[in-house]
Amino acid sequence: MFTTLYIREIQNYLYGLRFRISFIIVVLVFIIGTVSFISSFGDIDKNYAQYKQTQLSELTERASNVSRVATYRNHYIMSPRDNGVIADCKESALPNQFSYSAYNVFDFSIRHNSVNPLLKRSDSLTWAFIISMFLSFVTLLFAFDAISGEKEERTLALIFSNPVPRRTLLLSKLGSIVTVVCGMAFVGMLLSLVILAISGKVLLNTVFFTEIGCFILISILFITLFAAFGLFSSAITRHSNISLLTSLCFWLFSAVIIPNTSVFWANKLFPIPTADKVEQAMQQEKNDINNNAPEGSWSSKSNDPFYVRHELRANNQTNLMHAEKRHKDAYYQQMFRQFESTRRFTLLSPIAQFDYINEAFLGGGYLRFQKNWNDLHIFQEQFLQWFKDIDAKDSDSPHWYNPYEDYSTSKKSIEVDQIPQYQEQIAPFTQRLQFMAGYLVTMVFMIAVLLGLCFYLFVRYDVR
Repeated sequence: MFTTLYIREIQNYLYGLRFRISFIIVVLVFIIGTVSFISSFGDIDKNYAQYKQTQLSELTERASNVSRVATYRNHYIMSPRDNGVIADCKESALPNQFSYSAYNVFDFSIRHNSVNPLLKRSDSLTWAFIISMFLSFVTLLFAFDAISGEKEERTLALIFSNPVPRRTLLLSKLGSIVTVVCGMAFVGMLLSLVILAISGKVLLNTVFFTEIGCFILISILFITLFAAFGLFSSAITRHSNISLLTSLCFWLFSAVIIPNTSVFWANKLFPIPTADKVEQAMQQEKNDINNNAPEGSWSSKSNDPFYVRHELRANNQTNLMHAEKRHKDAYYQQMFRQFESTRRFTLLSPIAQFDYINEAFLGGGYLRFQKNWNDLHIFQEQFLQWFKDIDAKDSDSPHWYNPYEDYSTSKKSIEVDQIPQYQEQIAPFTQRLQFMAGYLVTMVFMIAVLLGLCFYLFVRYDVR
C-alpha cells in the first residue's frame, strides 16, 4: 500500500509544472555556483601562495637576528578551504588573520582577498546556500497543498473511500516530497562534481567524498524538516492559499527575520562594552604604568648590551604588553560568549541549524577560527620557550626579555628551517561530531515535533 501511494505521489510531482521549473533553476544555480567557486578559489589560492612566499622571504631576512625573529609581529592568514564549494561557513565575514609574536597573540582581523573589499559578499552560491535558501523554499511549495489541495480537488475523500490508513498516506506524501527535492539536489551536486573534476582546482579525494556523504545526510534531514512543516501547514488549514501563506511566513521567519535581527537581540540580551571603552581603560592603565616606571625606563639604546637601563626598559615594555593583553583577552572572551549566546538564540531557525551543522563537520567557520585562536596561544608559548632556550646559551646576552625590541637579548643568527612556524591543525572528525551534536539533536527534535503534530491533526482531518 505504501509503495503504491509513494510512487503515485512522486509521479504527480514529476509531471507537474512546479517540478520542471524548479529542476531547471536548481541545475542552473548549481552550475553557476560551481563555476563561480572555481574562479574565486583559483584567485584566492594564488594570492595565498604569494603570501606564503612573501612570509618566507621576510623570515629569511629576520633570521640574521634571533631577537628580531621573536619580537616581530607575524600575520598568520588561514588558507582557503577546498571544500568551500559545499559551504563557505560564513568565513568571508569571520576573522581569518591573526597577529602574534613569540611574546603574545595580539589580535585577529578580517583580511579581504578581493581587489575591492566593498564588493565582498558574505554569502556565496555554495551547495549549502542553494539548499538552505532555495530548496527549502521549493520544498514548502511542494508540500503546502499536499493535503488541503487534495481536499479542494475532492481527491482526498476519494482516496479514503478505499481502505487506506491515514498514517500511510501521510508518510507517502512526506517521502515523495523529500525524494523529489533531494533528487534535484543530487543532480545539481553531480553536475557540480563533474565541473570540479574537469577544472582540476579541487582535490577529489576520500576525505572530500566523505564530507559530501555527510552533507547529503544532513541535507536530507533539513529538507525533511521543511517538508514536515509544509505538511503541517497543509493539515491545520482547509484552504491551500492559507497553508501557502503559513509556509511562506515560516520560510521568512527562518531565512530573513531571525538572521537579520540576531545582532539586535545580541546587543540587547548579551551586551558587552564597546571597543572604545576597552581602549580607554587599556590606555589608562598603560599611562599609569609609564608614570610609575623607574627613571630611565625609556632611555635611548646603547651599544653596550649590558647597559643597566635596558633592563628597566625591558621590564616596562613587558608590563605594557601584559596590560594590553589582559584588556584585549578579556574583551575577546566577552565577544566569544556574546557570539555563542546569539547562536543559541538563532537555533530557532532551521536554516541557522543547517549552517551550524555544515560548519561543524566541514571544520570551517567559527569552529575553525576558535581552534586556530586557541592553538596559536599554545604555539606562542612554545615559540617563546624556543627563543629563551637559544638566548640562554648566548653569553653575550643579558637575558632581559623585551617583547617589542631587540636591545637586551641575543642577536645571533639562526637557520630559517630551525625557526618555529605556526601550522593550522584541522579539527579531527571526533571533535567536529561533538561540535555538531547539539545542532543535530535540535533539528531531529523539531522534525519529531512537527511530524507528531502533523500525524495527530491528519488523523482527525475532515476530508469532506
